[in-house]
Amino acid sequence: MSCGTIGTMAKDEIEHLRKLRDDYDRARAALMQGIRDELEARNGKDLALIGRSVDWSREYIAKIRDGKVRDA
Repeated sequence: MSCGTIGTMAKDEIEHLRKLRDDYDRARAALMQGIRDELEARNGKDLALIGRSVDWSREYIAKIRDGKVRDA
């Protein structure tokens, strides 16, 4: 993920690329929260279904469930 704060642009950055990166960071954060919400609603089960829904492996979804994926 980005090392900086969302919305903060250094003088030597390309504005449209910074905006795209900020959009990506927000979308990823929303996706991760959605996955966590779904895992909670499904009692940590249905990893393969969740994984198929976001094109990630059930193993990666299990890591998210187990708190082994860092968001920042």
